[in-house]
Amino acid sequence: MRAAGNIITSTLKAVPILLLLALQSCGTYNSKTADIENDIFNGDFKKAIAGIEKNKFLSKDRNRLLYLLEKGKIEHLSGNYEASNALFEEAYILVDDRIKTGVGQAVAAKFTNPMAESYKGEDFEKVTIHYYKALNYFQLAMPNEALVEAKRINLKLYELNEKYKDNKNKYSEDAFSQILQGILYESTGDINNAFIAYRNAEEIYTKNGGAYFGVAMPQQLREDLLRTTRQLGFREEHEAYLKKFNPEEEKNKVKKGGTVPPMPPPPPTGEAIVFWENGLAPAKDQVVVTASGKFGAFVGTYNDGEIAEEILIPIPPGVDIGVINAIAIPRYRTRPSYYGKATILVEGREQQFELAQDFNTIARQTLKDRMLRETIDLVVRFATKKAASAGLGAIGKELLGDAGGELVKIGADIAGAATEKADTRNWQTLPATIGYTRVPLKEGENKFIIKKYGPQGIDTDTIYIPYKRGLQIVNYFDLGRTQILPATTSAEVKYNGAKSPDALQSPISSNYRPVEAGVSVKTVVDRYVTTIGGAERIKNIKTFYSKTIAKSTYEGGTSTIETITKSNSKNNQYIRTTADGVLVNTMVINDKG
Repeated sequence: MRAAGNIITSTLKAVPILLLLALQSCGTYNSKTADIENDIFNGDFKKAIAGIEKNKFLSKDRNRLLYLLEKGKIEHLSGNYEASNALFEEAYILVDDRIKTGVGQAVAAKFTNPMAESYKGEDFEKVTIHYYKALNYFQLAMPNEALVEAKRINLKLYELNEKYKDNKNKYSEDAFSQILQGILYESTGDINNAFIAYRNAEEIYTKNGGAYFGVAMPQQLREDLLRTTRQLGFREEHEAYLKKFNPEEEKNKVKKGGTVPPMPPPPPTGEAIVFWENGLAPAKDQVVVTASGKFGAFVGTYNDGEIAEEILIPIPPGVDIGVINAIAIPRYRTRPSYYGKATILVEGREQQFELAQDFNTIARQTLKDRMLRETIDLVVRFATKKAASAGLGAIGKELLGDAGGELVKIGADIAGAATEKADTRNWQTLPATIGYTRVPLKEGENKFIIKKYGPQGIDTDTIYIPYKRGLQIVNYFDLGRTQILPATTSAEVKYNGAKSPDALQSPISSNYRPVEAGVSVKTVVDRYVTTIGGAERIKNIKTFYSKTIAKSTYEGGTSTIETITKSNSKNNQYIRTTADGVLVNTMVINDKG
């Protein structure tokens, strides 16, 4: 019986230790890559890539897709288009081969959390690979290859959605990819196919009430349809769009006979589409939904932004789910962009960048659709942990009686709740939004001023785009706020467009203020030590005390779990846990075990 007692003692010790370890390791993917994000904000892409290479989390096999996506995007921002495409091609192959989860990973995921499995990517991430491959190919003077990638976006969305029997993705087609196809066709002189692509984009907006995933139909798209139908001599289509869009300047040109208005002055022989990537896409975090009850269902609610969501897991009649229950739900957290809008000065007038893609809206809806399909995985994970705690409870009951069995079961429930964690991995170097505008080019060097509107006023950049016949694509981006440069330093950004024009960026983007002179890690630590009484006082601290309180509400009732931990300088620990004021566990850890 002594051996049995030792088993229970070990079990009781393991529960709080597991709880503490889980609480210490509950960092999200965003927190595990915070240094990389900081480097990106500051425009130090070489350091960001070095950070990716050194990051232990990204080096794990199960996170290979994330590694490829993050590094591929940063190489794109750096203008290393061949390197970027090599990484994205490997990512595409991984996705297409349907990343496998090992047996060990699957078991670990059921007993702990889904981050133990291989990351397979959200559906919108899988198709966005092709957007950046298209841009890379275009900058490498390979427009036909760029077109292939642009077409793959909607083809892949259709393919992904076809495999789902229920709760299909609402993000099932992409209007922006059709606009991109139109631009690429125009760059090759294929106006007919450009018109078809623009028409397809317009149809997506129209059948969705004029807006699609947070993006209203761009005025530029209307102008593209009017221009291409006029160029092609498609009178009926032109008049139909003219009537539908009713732009005043075109309306006044229509003759009484209803014929196509006179041809406007010849279009410029050189033009550029300027894409503006603003901010960073939302990052995943988690919300832990807790509830307690004996029969019926696990029901919990949580807020995703301003929207209240509900989760329901049926519990079979007669099954006691215990006092402590937790299910972790992933959700996207918006990372606010500093700039609300931007314009570019064209011949003395401000021309606005129009919103073309909003990853905040797409990401949230895609995740919601996936969670509806994967409720069964939540049920399995919940049931697995409950079965494990019930099994431990049965052992405790056999060896210690009813009270001991219940105590062990509650302890296991605490451990299960502590290890419950959502999968917070996502492609974090994507922009929050993509805007675009079209500008004419004259022979020689073309100077454009970009004005960006933020809460502290207007920031400006100057870009130069050299003339080139046909249509160019320029990718300009702001990850944070453009750093204000000293007056003695030129803030102009030259756009060196040779055969393969480089991507544009703000000189330096940052969300952080420069460090004051004389401030270092050492001075900050020294100041803190002085504030709390000096180094000698710290040395005299003998005991560390912490209290953790967790509350859950269900059907009007509230349960409170309180854990008190005391540690001394000799690493001895005392841990005491109560549930609704009732002592459920006490543990002492010292040099004797």
